[in-house]
Amino acid sequence: MINATLKLTRTADDGAAMFRKYFLIADFAKVRGQGNSSIVPLSLGAPMPKSDQLTVRGGENEALLAAVEVVKGLAGNEGFAATIDFAPD
Repeated sequence: MINATLKLTRTADDGAAMFRKYFLIADFAKVRGQGNSSIVPLSLGAPMPKSDQLTVRGGENEALLAAVEVVKGLAGNEGFAATIDFAPD
């Protein structure tokens, strides 16, 4: 199991710092050769995908990377730089 926080940051046009934070959990799926990930928003108003869970081919690493790409690709998260913390508080 991998637990991580994904922090998205950028500077707004007026110079204000903006951020969004998500908690990501990834693990092996019940089916061999697949991984599951869950996305939990930690910031109020952070955009979310239609489903907060993903199942992908591979394992827990692939599931975590897929969750990161889904969150980064959401409308409203464009232009944010992503930082992953593998030792969340």
